[in-house]
Amino acid sequence: MRIILDTNVFISGIFFSGPPSQILKAWENQRFQIVLSQQILDEYQRVADDLSSKFPTVDISPF
Repeated sequence: MRIILDTNVFISGIFFSGPPSQILKAWENQRFQIVLSQQILDEYQRVADDLSSKFPTVDISPF
């Protein structure tokens, strides 16, 4: 299965626990593929960079 993850879901899954985190764990376990465009990837990166400055203990590099 292929899906497009909303930026809020993707980023929330990295920085916080709960359903978004469970979605990313399912992706990690190869239960689905994330479909991206360059624009979506750029948005993920921009938002992750903004939040990583506020939450320096969160390592976003695996994503």
